[in-house]
Amino acid sequence: MIKNGIYRDYLKDIERFNQLYDQYKKGEAFESDFKAFRLNNGIYGQRQQEFHMVRIKIPAGVLTPDQIREIADIGDQFSNGVAHVTTRQDIQYHWIKLDDVPVIIQRINEAGLTTKDACGNTLRNITASYLSGVCPYEPFEVERIALKITELLIGRYEDLPRKFKIAFACCRKHSFLIPFNDLGFIPVVKDGKAGFEVYIGGGLGDRPKYAHKYTDFLPIEDLTIIISAVMDLFDRYGDRKNKRHNRLKFLIEKLGFERFLELLQDSIERARSVEESFSCDITINGTKTVERKLPYSEEPQFNFWLESNILPQRQEGLYTALVKLSLGNITTGKLRSLADIAEEYSLTVKATHDQNVALLNIPEEDLESVYTQLKLSALDAVGASSYLDITSCPGSETCSLGITAARELSRAIYDILPKDRETFEKIKDITIKVSGCPNSCAHHHVASIGFHGIAMKIGETLIPAYVLHLGGSGDIDGAKIGHTVLKIPAKNVPDVVKHLIDLYLNYGEGRPFERFVEEYGIDRIKEELSVYQELKEGIEYNKDWGSDKEFSLEDLGTGECAGIIADKVETALKEGERLIKQAESHISKGFKDDAYPHIEKAVQIIASGLLIPFGVKAEGKDAIDRFIEHIIGRKLIDERYISLLTGEIKDIDKLLEESKKFYQDAKRTYLKLRRDTEKKKEEKKEETARKEFLDLRGVECPFNYVKAKMKLKEMDTGSILVLTIDGEESIRSVPQSIRDDGHEIIDIQEENGYYTVVVRKR
Repeated sequence: MIKNGIYRDYLKDIERFNQLYDQYKKGEAFESDFKAFRLNNGIYGQRQQEFHMVRIKIPAGVLTPDQIREIADIGDQFSNGVAHVTTRQDIQYHWIKLDDVPVIIQRINEAGLTTKDACGNTLRNITASYLSGVCPYEPFEVERIALKITELLIGRYEDLPRKFKIAFACCRKHSFLIPFNDLGFIPVVKDGKAGFEVYIGGGLGDRPKYAHKYTDFLPIEDLTIIISAVMDLFDRYGDRKNKRHNRLKFLIEKLGFERFLELLQDSIERARSVEESFSCDITINGTKTVERKLPYSEEPQFNFWLESNILPQRQEGLYTALVKLSLGNITTGKLRSLADIAEEYSLTVKATHDQNVALLNIPEEDLESVYTQLKLSALDAVGASSYLDITSCPGSETCSLGITAARELSRAIYDILPKDRETFEKIKDITIKVSGCPNSCAHHHVASIGFHGIAMKIGETLIPAYVLHLGGSGDIDGAKIGHTVLKIPAKNVPDVVKHLIDLYLNYGEGRPFERFVEEYGIDRIKEELSVYQELKEGIEYNKDWGSDKEFSLEDLGTGECAGIIADKVETALKEGERLIKQAESHISKGFKDDAYPHIEKAVQIIASGLLIPFGVKAEGKDAIDRFIEHIIGRKLIDERYISLLTGEIKDIDKLLEESKKFYQDAKRTYLKLRRDTEKKKEEKKEETARKEFLDLRGVECPFNYVKAKMKLKEMDTGSILVLTIDGEESIRSVPQSIRDDGHEIIDIQEENGYYTVVVRKR
């Protein structure tokens, strides 16, 4: 843990957040300014536009019991009581209201964690293998290095062309995703000196690329120099305009790796002049082979857990236990149980890359009692980091870009998987990863069996479907982007997984799954699986897993699309303002002739931008003509500006003054248009939202909850259900159960011995 917290200036950020949020609500600030600031502070939009997600950075995944309890308290007070552990060792909550964000940020920072740079075009959470410090093959402890780098760079890179990811492996054996980070480091020792094998420019997303090997040995003292040099180079040369080409991997592709290295060398020289050599208190360890047998128990389930979830540490007599979470989710109550167990047995807690939690430094004699405590909290699931431990993103449940219900499919896949110990031993190394869109948040490209969600049209019917990826691997030795195989209707995907596992059991046993895929042959596999592309009788293919509604893309990316329009308008207005300021600078320096073209271009760009909300695309002088027709013609902007727009003003000082006023009026007009649009949206939402009532007085738990759940299932998203319940047990459990289902509790009132609970369906 970093002493005194990770980020020191959080109170200034909270003050700025409040200021921008207030201006945004009043329609006095650009949406893009507020959006960029909240993203840089870990606040991400979700599919339900009135709610947001808060992402908490857990550097190197390390947590204390007190931090876990505070995270749980925040989840109870401000979210639905379900935390999500991410593949970058973060923890995030959905269903957060923006009004609650300042308090949440303050409490997270006061707990020694932060949301700073957790989202946006920033340096994201720096990850480290959860086995750092206990891995037998780790030459020196990388966890403390990742923590120190985090502390040095937090808040320093906040306006990059795109996000930037750094990862530290503890050794080559445990090097998952090192080949697919912007910067990946594997610790090595050369001639008694600590250093790193370095990889640059990897990434997944919808167009995955392998990292380039930069060096076999980078001395540890040069660590901050190489990181700063690469990030500064990316900052200078990265594509800020095209979001499809603005990751580091695309810059390297554009330049070519040799040219990139030439520019990097110049950047390194600049970094050496400003960066201090990196130093960290580390001890070089000799790698060792751990030959200890796992403890054995006569109790079958405990023994299964020992074999599937326990790893011997380099320290004699100590073990690491993996707590398998269902799709990365954990309730706040279970978080508190983990904190209590860690505190009672003096254990280290870490979030892992596969959406689980690791408990480190368990003495052998305490394994059974730790297992018993985990079992009491329903945290004893077997099969961590195996095919039984499916990685999944939230998908269309909360993500604006999610096409399909990835989590619901993952649950359906899990239900058909073999769970007996004999089969487990044969196929435990298979990995299954499911993403709700092509963006690879669940790392489907590097799974043994991976899927990403798409929409597919069968005749005139739109159905949820998935693209199958096979034979991927994320480790440095044998890194492989999986084969793209087939498009499969969502309802047939579990059968595909079962077929693949049966195929492997029959023909691939004794070989890694990735090798089996290559040797059996992709064409042969594709031919066998093609039967699952067909639609079967009696199956509702037009409904996604976990949904009783017809599949649709109507709400896909609504927030993002609106954001794109807003971004384009605001970008144009800001560029116009920049050019006007540049013209003013030229005038002040006596270069009046240079000011004219800047003002002319500024006016054209502002006019072009303000036409976008009206669906009019025009540039240059055409934009001026269309602006006069569509904007001034609607009396949205005063006709006095026609003389400015048509170039009638010749005096440079008057021209500058009018252009400044024009920009301010254009900004006010756009912000008013945005306010009016939002108001109409809210009015429409209120008109369409139904309100229904359900009297559950006299109905005992859990039947009152079941009736409420069934009623909500019938209702449209956004509709209001007013419940009437009685009894202390009911008021304690029913609202929380409804929250756990993802719905919003708007209000609870007590009157005459019964309770009114107002629920908005999500």
